[in-house]
Amino acid sequence: MSTSAAPAPRPAPARRDLLVAAAYAALVVALPVLGLDGNGLLGAEGGWALPVSLTVLLVACASLVWRRRRPELALAVAGPLSLAEILLGGQISAYFLLFEALFEPVMHGSRRLALLTTRAAIALGVLCLLAALVAGLPGQAVLLVAMLAALMISTPLLWGWEVRHHREARRAAEQLAGLEHELAATRAAHAVEAERRTIAHDLHDVIAGHLSAVSLHTGLAASLEDPAARDRSLTTARDCAHAALRDLRSMIGVLSSAEAGALPAVTLDWPSLTARLRWRDPQARVELDPAVTDPARIEPSVQAALLRIAAEAVTNAVRHGEAPLTMTVVLEDGPGAVTFTLTNRRATTAAPGTGVGRGTIAHRAEAVGGSAGSALAREDPQLWQVRARLPARARHELEDEEMPS
Repeated sequence: MSTSAAPAPRPAPARRDLLVAAAYAALVVALPVLGLDGNGLLGAEGGWALPVSLTVLLVACASLVWRRRRPELALAVAGPLSLAEILLGGQISAYFLLFEALFEPVMHGSRRLALLTTRAAIALGVLCLLAALVAGLPGQAVLLVAMLAALMISTPLLWGWEVRHHREARRAAEQLAGLEHELAATRAAHAVEAERRTIAHDLHDVIAGHLSAVSLHTGLAASLEDPAARDRSLTTARDCAHAALRDLRSMIGVLSSAEAGALPAVTLDWPSLTARLRWRDPQARVELDPAVTDPARIEPSVQAALLRIAAEAVTNAVRHGEAPLTMTVVLEDGPGAVTFTLTNRRATTAAPGTGVGRGTIAHRAEAVGGSAGSALAREDPQLWQVRARLPARARHELEDEEMPS
Protein backbone atom coordinates (compact mmCIF):
# COMPACT_ATOMS: atom_id res chain seq x y z
CA MET A 1 0.00 0.00 0.00
CA SER A 2 1.64 3.20 -1.18
CA THR A 3 1.23 6.50 0.56
CA SER A 4 1.83 9.82 -1.11
CA ALA A 5 3.78 12.47 0.69
CA ALA A 6 1.74 15.38 1.98
CA PRO A 7 2.41 18.69 0.24
CA ALA A 8 4.76 21.00 2.07
CA PRO A 9 2.91 23.79 3.90
CA ARG A 10 3.25 27.20 2.33
CA PRO A 11 5.14 29.80 4.36
CA ALA A 12 3.06 32.24 6.35
CA PRO A 13 2.73 35.77 4.96
CA ALA A 14 5.46 38.16 6.00
CA ARG A 15 4.63 40.90 8.47
CA ARG A 16 5.52 43.55 5.92
CA ASP A 17 3.02 42.13 3.42
CA LEU A 18 0.30 42.03 6.07
CA LEU A 19 0.95 45.69 6.87
CA VAL A 20 0.79 46.63 3.16
CA ALA A 21 -2.52 44.80 2.70
CA ALA A 22 -3.92 46.42 5.85
CA ALA A 23 -2.81 49.88 4.65
CA TYR A 24 -4.61 49.42 1.32
CA ALA A 25 -7.74 48.18 3.14
CA ALA A 26 -7.66 51.29 5.32
CA LEU A 27 -7.29 53.44 2.20
CA VAL A 28 -10.27 51.71 0.57
CA VAL A 29 -12.48 52.50 3.58
CA ALA A 30 -11.12 55.98 4.33
CA LEU A 31 -11.44 57.59 0.89
CA PRO A 32 -15.26 57.21 0.61
CA VAL A 33 -15.66 58.44 4.19
CA LEU A 34 -13.70 61.55 3.25
CA GLY A 35 -15.88 62.00 0.21
CA LEU A 36 -13.11 61.18 -2.27
CA ASP A 37 -15.01 58.93 -4.63
CA GLY A 38 -16.48 59.16 -8.09
CA ASN A 39 -18.26 57.40 -10.88
CA GLY A 40 -16.92 54.60 -13.02
CA LEU A 41 -15.75 55.18 -16.54
CA LEU A 42 -19.04 53.74 -17.79
CA GLY A 43 -20.95 56.46 -15.94
CA ALA A 44 -23.51 56.38 -13.18
CA GLU A 45 -25.86 54.19 -15.18
CA GLY A 46 -25.02 50.54 -14.73
CA GLY A 47 -22.60 51.22 -11.90
CA TRP A 48 -22.76 49.48 -8.58
CA ALA A 49 -23.28 50.81 -5.09
CA LEU A 50 -20.65 51.71 -2.53
CA PRO A 51 -21.04 48.50 -0.45
CA VAL A 52 -20.29 46.45 -3.55
CA SER A 53 -17.25 48.60 -4.31
CA LEU A 54 -15.96 48.20 -0.78
CA THR A 55 -16.45 44.43 -0.89
CA VAL A 56 -14.69 44.11 -4.24
CA LEU A 57 -11.75 46.27 -3.20
CA LEU A 58 -11.31 44.60 0.19
CA VAL A 59 -11.08 41.21 -1.54
CA ALA A 60 -8.45 42.71 -3.82
CA CYS A 61 -6.58 43.99 -0.76
CA ALA A 62 -6.64 40.51 0.79
CA SER A 63 -4.82 39.08 -2.23
CA LEU A 64 -1.90 41.43 -1.54
CA VAL A 65 -1.08 39.48 1.60
CA TRP A 66 0.84 37.10 -0.69
CA ARG A 67 2.12 39.80 -3.04
CA ARG A 68 5.77 38.68 -2.84
CA ARG A 69 5.35 34.95 -2.28
CA ARG A 70 2.51 34.49 -4.78
CA PRO A 71 2.53 37.57 -7.05
CA GLU A 72 0.42 35.70 -9.62
CA LEU A 73 -2.40 35.72 -7.05
CA ALA A 74 -2.33 39.52 -6.89
CA LEU A 75 -2.41 39.64 -10.69
CA ALA A 76 -5.32 37.21 -10.96
CA VAL A 77 -7.45 38.67 -8.14
CA ALA A 78 -6.55 42.31 -7.56
CA GLY A 79 -6.08 43.00 -11.28
CA PRO A 80 -9.59 42.10 -12.58
CA LEU A 81 -11.38 43.38 -9.45
CA SER A 82 -9.67 46.78 -9.48
CA LEU A 83 -10.26 47.10 -13.23
CA ALA A 84 -13.94 46.30 -12.74
CA GLU A 85 -14.14 48.90 -10.00
CA ILE A 86 -12.54 51.51 -12.28
CA LEU A 87 -15.18 50.82 -14.92
CA LEU A 88 -18.25 50.45 -12.69
CA GLY A 89 -17.56 51.91 -9.28
CA GLY A 90 -15.04 54.68 -9.67
CA GLN A 91 -13.32 54.45 -6.29
CA ILE A 92 -9.90 56.14 -6.43
CA SER A 93 -8.25 53.36 -4.41
CA ALA A 94 -8.92 50.98 -7.33
CA TYR A 95 -6.21 52.74 -9.32
CA PHE A 96 -3.68 52.07 -6.56
CA LEU A 97 -4.68 48.41 -6.41
CA LEU A 98 -4.38 48.06 -10.18
CA PHE A 99 -0.89 49.53 -9.90
CA GLU A 100 0.02 46.86 -7.31
CA ALA A 101 -1.55 44.10 -9.39
CA LEU A 102 0.77 44.93 -12.31
CA PHE A 103 3.84 45.93 -10.32
CA GLU A 104 4.15 42.89 -8.02
CA PRO A 105 4.39 40.16 -10.73
CA VAL A 106 7.06 42.15 -12.58
CA MET A 107 9.00 42.90 -9.41
CA HIS A 108 8.70 39.62 -7.45
CA GLY A 109 7.57 37.04 -9.96
CA SER A 110 9.57 34.82 -12.25
CA ARG A 111 10.83 36.23 -15.51
CA ARG A 112 8.16 34.29 -17.35
CA LEU A 113 5.43 35.77 -15.14
CA ALA A 114 6.88 39.28 -15.57
CA LEU A 115 6.84 38.96 -19.36
CA LEU A 116 3.32 37.51 -19.31
CA THR A 117 2.10 40.40 -17.13
CA THR A 118 3.72 42.96 -19.41
CA ARG A 119 2.17 41.50 -22.56
CA ALA A 120 -1.25 41.11 -20.94
CA ALA A 121 -1.20 44.68 -19.65
CA ILE A 122 -0.25 46.10 -23.04
CA ALA A 123 -2.96 44.03 -24.72
CA LEU A 124 -5.49 45.25 -22.15
CA GLY A 125 -4.60 48.87 -22.80
CA VAL A 126 -4.99 48.40 -26.55
CA LEU A 127 -8.35 46.65 -26.06
CA CYS A 128 -9.62 49.46 -23.84
CA LEU A 129 -8.68 52.04 -26.46
CA LEU A 130 -10.33 50.00 -29.25
CA ALA A 131 -13.44 49.51 -27.14
CA ALA A 132 -13.70 53.25 -26.60
CA LEU A 133 -13.41 53.87 -30.32
CA VAL A 134 -15.93 51.16 -31.25
CA ALA A 135 -18.40 52.43 -28.65
CA GLY A 136 -18.35 55.82 -30.36
CA LEU A 137 -17.34 57.77 -27.29
CA PRO A 138 -16.57 61.47 -27.70
CA GLY A 139 -13.04 62.47 -28.52
CA GLN A 140 -12.42 63.77 -25.02
CA ALA A 141 -13.55 60.48 -23.51
CA VAL A 142 -11.34 58.49 -25.90
CA LEU A 143 -8.40 60.72 -24.99
CA LEU A 144 -9.12 60.20 -21.29
CA VAL A 145 -9.23 56.42 -21.74
CA ALA A 146 -5.95 56.50 -23.67
CA MET A 147 -4.23 58.62 -21.01
CA LEU A 148 -5.50 56.47 -18.13
CA ALA A 149 -4.53 53.27 -19.93
CA ALA A 150 -1.05 54.55 -20.74
CA LEU A 151 -0.52 55.94 -17.24
CA MET A 152 -1.89 52.96 -15.32
CA ILE A 153 -0.05 50.42 -17.48
CA SER A 154 3.28 52.05 -18.27
CA THR A 155 4.04 53.35 -14.78
CA PRO A 156 3.94 50.04 -12.84
CA LEU A 157 5.53 48.09 -15.68
CA LEU A 158 8.43 50.49 -16.22
CA TRP A 159 9.01 50.91 -12.50
CA GLY A 160 8.82 47.18 -11.87
CA TRP A 161 11.27 46.33 -14.65
CA GLU A 162 13.66 49.06 -13.51
CA VAL A 163 13.71 47.76 -9.94
CA ARG A 164 13.99 44.18 -11.19
CA HIS A 165 17.00 45.02 -13.36
CA HIS A 166 18.74 46.78 -10.49
CA ARG A 167 18.11 43.81 -8.22
CA GLU A 168 19.40 41.33 -10.79
CA ALA A 169 22.45 43.52 -11.40
CA ARG A 170 23.17 43.60 -7.67
CA ARG A 171 22.87 39.81 -7.45
CA ALA A 172 25.13 39.39 -10.47
CA ALA A 173 27.68 41.72 -8.87
CA GLU A 174 27.53 39.71 -5.63
CA GLN A 175 28.01 36.45 -7.54
CA LEU A 176 30.89 37.97 -9.46
CA ALA A 177 32.50 39.13 -6.22
CA GLY A 178 32.09 35.60 -4.83
CA LEU A 179 33.66 34.10 -7.94
CA GLU A 180 36.54 36.57 -7.75
CA HIS A 181 37.07 35.62 -4.11
CA GLU A 182 37.12 31.92 -5.03
CA LEU A 183 39.48 32.64 -7.92
CA ALA A 184 41.81 34.56 -5.62
CA ALA A 185 41.76 31.69 -3.14
CA THR A 186 42.49 29.22 -5.96
CA ARG A 187 45.36 31.35 -7.23
CA ALA A 188 46.78 31.58 -3.72
CA ALA A 189 46.54 27.81 -3.34
CA HIS A 190 48.25 27.31 -6.70
CA ALA A 191 50.99 29.76 -5.71
CA VAL A 192 51.56 27.83 -2.48
CA GLU A 193 51.65 24.56 -4.40
CA ALA A 194 54.10 25.98 -6.95
CA GLU A 195 56.33 27.28 -4.15
CA ARG A 196 56.19 23.91 -2.42
CA ARG A 197 57.26 22.16 -5.62
CA THR A 198 60.05 24.66 -6.17
CA ILE A 199 61.40 24.02 -2.68
CA ALA A 200 61.16 20.26 -3.25
CA HIS A 201 63.02 20.56 -6.55
CA ASP A 202 65.74 22.73 -5.00
CA LEU A 203 66.25 20.27 -2.17
CA HIS A 204 66.34 17.37 -4.59
CA ASP A 205 68.69 19.05 -7.07
CA VAL A 206 71.23 20.42 -4.61
CA ILE A 207 71.16 18.32 -1.45
CA ALA A 208 70.68 15.00 -3.23
CA GLY A 209 73.80 15.57 -5.32
CA HIS A 210 75.98 16.13 -2.28
CA LEU A 211 74.54 13.15 -0.43
CA SER A 212 75.01 10.91 -3.46
CA ALA A 213 78.67 11.87 -3.51
CA VAL A 214 78.92 11.14 0.22
CA SER A 215 77.39 7.72 -0.29
CA LEU A 216 79.65 6.98 -3.25
CA HIS A 217 82.91 7.96 -1.55
CA THR A 218 82.16 6.32 1.79
CA GLY A 219 81.35 3.09 -0.05
CA LEU A 220 84.48 3.49 -2.14
CA ALA A 221 86.62 4.12 0.93
CA ALA A 222 85.45 0.88 2.50
CA SER A 223 86.73 -1.07 -0.50
CA LEU A 224 90.13 0.66 -0.87
CA GLU A 225 93.23 -0.94 0.59
CA ASP A 226 95.56 2.01 -0.01
CA PRO A 227 95.40 4.24 3.12
CA ALA A 228 96.17 7.39 1.14
CA ALA A 229 93.41 6.70 -1.40
CA ARG A 230 91.00 5.81 1.40
CA ASP A 231 91.80 9.06 3.20
CA ARG A 232 91.23 11.08 0.02
CA SER A 233 87.87 9.42 -0.52
CA LEU A 234 86.79 10.05 3.07
CA THR A 235 87.97 13.66 2.84
CA THR A 236 85.88 14.15 -0.29
CA ALA A 237 82.86 12.59 1.44
CA ARG A 238 83.36 14.94 4.39
CA ASP A 239 83.58 17.98 2.10
CA CYS A 240 80.39 16.94 0.31
CA ALA A 241 78.61 16.49 3.62
CA HIS A 242 79.70 19.97 4.72
CA ALA A 243 78.50 21.43 1.40
CA ALA A 244 75.13 19.72 1.80
CA LEU A 245 74.81 21.13 5.29
CA ARG A 246 75.66 24.66 4.10
CA ASP A 247 73.10 24.46 1.29
CA LEU A 248 70.46 23.11 3.63
CA ARG A 249 71.06 25.94 6.11
CA SER A 250 70.88 28.47 3.27
CA MET A 251 67.50 27.14 2.13
CA ILE A 252 66.15 27.09 5.67
CA GLY A 253 67.29 30.70 6.02
CA VAL A 254 65.35 31.68 2.90
CA LEU A 255 62.23 29.91 4.14
CA SER A 256 62.51 31.66 7.50
CA SER A 257 63.07 35.09 5.94
CA ALA A 258 60.22 37.54 5.40
CA GLU A 259 61.99 39.11 2.43
CA ALA A 260 60.12 38.47 -0.82
CA GLY A 261 62.02 36.96 -3.72
CA ALA A 262 64.98 35.79 -1.61
CA LEU A 263 67.03 32.99 -3.18
CA PRO A 264 69.28 30.46 -1.46
CA ALA A 265 73.03 30.78 -2.00
CA VAL A 266 73.77 27.14 -2.82
CA THR A 267 77.21 25.71 -3.55
CA LEU A 268 76.33 24.59 -7.08
CA ASP A 269 78.42 25.42 -10.15
CA TRP A 270 79.89 23.76 -13.23
CA PRO A 271 83.28 22.94 -11.65
CA SER A 272 81.57 21.13 -8.77
CA LEU A 273 79.42 19.15 -11.20
CA THR A 274 82.48 18.26 -13.25
CA ALA A 275 84.22 17.12 -10.08
CA ARG A 276 81.26 14.88 -9.21
CA LEU A 277 81.44 13.18 -12.58
CA ARG A 278 85.16 12.58 -12.28
CA TRP A 279 84.70 11.14 -8.81
CA ARG A 280 82.59 8.50 -10.51
CA ASP A 281 84.73 8.23 -13.63
CA PRO A 282 88.21 9.80 -13.52
CA GLN A 283 88.28 9.67 -17.33
CA ALA A 284 84.91 11.41 -17.73
CA ARG A 285 84.83 13.70 -20.77
CA VAL A 286 83.34 17.18 -20.18
CA GLU A 287 82.83 19.74 -22.95
CA LEU A 288 81.58 23.03 -21.53
CA ASP A 289 80.96 26.03 -23.78
CA PRO A 290 82.32 29.16 -21.98
CA ALA A 291 79.26 31.09 -23.21
CA VAL A 292 76.98 29.25 -20.78
CA THR A 293 78.30 31.43 -17.94
CA ASP A 294 78.05 34.69 -19.89
CA PRO A 295 74.85 36.59 -18.91
CA ALA A 296 75.06 38.59 -22.14
CA ARG A 297 74.70 35.37 -24.18
CA ILE A 298 72.40 33.36 -21.92
CA GLU A 299 69.86 34.87 -19.56
CA PRO A 300 70.57 34.18 -15.86
CA SER A 301 67.25 32.36 -15.35
CA VAL A 302 68.18 30.00 -18.21
CA GLN A 303 71.65 29.55 -16.71
CA ALA A 304 70.08 28.60 -13.39
CA ALA A 305 67.66 26.15 -15.03
CA LEU A 306 70.49 24.59 -17.05
CA LEU A 307 72.61 24.21 -13.93
CA ARG A 308 69.72 22.55 -12.06
CA ILE A 309 69.10 20.16 -14.93
CA ALA A 310 72.78 19.29 -15.06
CA ALA A 311 72.88 18.76 -11.30
CA GLU A 312 69.99 16.31 -11.43
CA ALA A 313 71.46 14.48 -14.44
CA VAL A 314 74.89 14.22 -12.77
CA THR A 315 73.31 12.98 -9.53
CA ASN A 316 71.47 10.23 -11.39
CA ALA A 317 74.58 9.31 -13.37
CA VAL A 318 76.67 9.08 -10.22
CA ARG A 319 74.03 7.07 -8.39
CA HIS A 320 72.83 4.72 -11.13
CA GLY A 321 75.41 4.89 -13.95
CA GLU A 322 78.85 3.56 -14.76
CA ALA A 323 81.81 4.73 -16.82
CA PRO A 324 82.27 6.04 -19.40
CA LEU A 325 80.54 9.34 -18.59
CA THR A 326 80.28 12.24 -21.04
CA MET A 327 78.77 15.70 -20.46
CA THR A 328 78.43 18.27 -23.22
CA VAL A 329 77.03 21.83 -23.01
CA VAL A 330 76.97 23.79 -26.28
CA LEU A 331 75.48 27.14 -27.26
CA GLU A 332 73.95 26.98 -30.74
CA ASP A 333 74.67 30.02 -32.88
CA GLY A 334 71.65 30.01 -35.21
CA PRO A 335 68.45 29.63 -33.17
CA GLY A 336 69.93 31.02 -29.96
CA ALA A 337 69.53 27.89 -27.88
CA VAL A 338 71.76 25.91 -25.54
CA THR A 339 71.86 22.10 -25.52
CA PHE A 340 72.90 19.82 -22.68
CA THR A 341 73.76 16.16 -23.08
CA LEU A 342 74.90 13.65 -20.45
CA THR A 343 75.65 10.03 -21.38
CA ASN A 344 76.60 7.17 -19.10
CA ARG A 345 76.59 3.39 -19.23
CA ARG A 346 73.74 1.78 -17.35
CA ALA A 347 74.74 -0.03 -14.18
CA THR A 348 73.47 -3.59 -14.06
CA THR A 349 73.31 -3.67 -10.26
CA ALA A 350 71.85 -0.22 -9.61
CA ALA A 351 68.54 0.01 -7.77
CA PRO A 352 65.63 1.28 -9.88
CA GLY A 353 64.92 5.00 -9.53
CA THR A 354 61.66 6.63 -8.47
CA GLY A 355 61.30 8.80 -11.57
CA VAL A 356 61.29 12.02 -9.53
CA GLY A 357 64.52 13.21 -11.11
CA ARG A 358 63.22 12.82 -14.67
CA GLY A 359 60.13 14.84 -13.79
CA THR A 360 62.28 17.52 -12.20
CA ILE A 361 64.42 17.82 -15.32
CA ALA A 362 61.36 18.21 -17.57
CA HIS A 363 59.82 20.77 -15.18
CA ARG A 364 62.98 22.89 -15.12
CA ALA A 365 63.18 22.95 -18.92
CA GLU A 366 59.49 23.76 -19.48
CA ALA A 367 59.66 26.62 -16.97
CA VAL A 368 61.93 28.61 -19.32
CA GLY A 369 60.31 27.48 -22.56
CA GLY A 370 62.59 24.52 -23.35
CA SER A 371 62.30 20.75 -23.40
CA ALA A 372 64.17 17.86 -21.82
CA GLY A 373 63.99 14.10 -21.59
CA SER A 374 65.97 10.96 -21.00
CA ALA A 375 66.08 7.61 -22.82
CA LEU A 376 68.36 4.89 -24.12
CA ALA A 377 70.88 6.08 -26.67
CA ARG A 378 70.08 5.08 -30.25
CA GLU A 379 73.64 4.10 -31.10
CA ASP A 380 74.05 1.85 -28.06
CA PRO A 381 71.17 0.41 -25.95
CA GLN A 382 73.56 0.06 -23.02
CA LEU A 383 73.97 3.85 -22.80
CA TRP A 384 71.54 6.13 -20.99
CA GLN A 385 71.30 9.69 -22.28
CA VAL A 386 69.80 12.87 -20.84
CA ARG A 387 69.14 15.66 -23.34
CA ALA A 388 67.86 19.19 -22.78
CA ARG A 389 67.42 22.11 -25.13
CA LEU A 390 66.72 25.54 -23.67
CA PRO A 391 66.32 28.95 -25.31
CA ALA A 392 69.14 31.38 -24.64
CA ARG A 393 66.50 33.73 -23.29
CA ALA A 394 63.56 32.60 -21.18
CA ARG A 395 60.06 32.50 -22.62
CA HIS A 396 58.73 35.32 -20.42
CA GLU A 397 61.61 37.55 -21.56
CA LEU A 398 60.72 37.00 -25.21
CA GLU A 399 57.04 37.70 -24.56
CA ASP A 400 57.88 41.01 -22.87
CA GLU A 401 59.88 42.12 -25.91
CA GLU A 402 57.12 41.16 -28.37
CA MET A 403 54.47 43.05 -26.43
CA PRO A 404 53.82 46.47 -28.04
CA SER A 405 54.66 49.45 -25.87
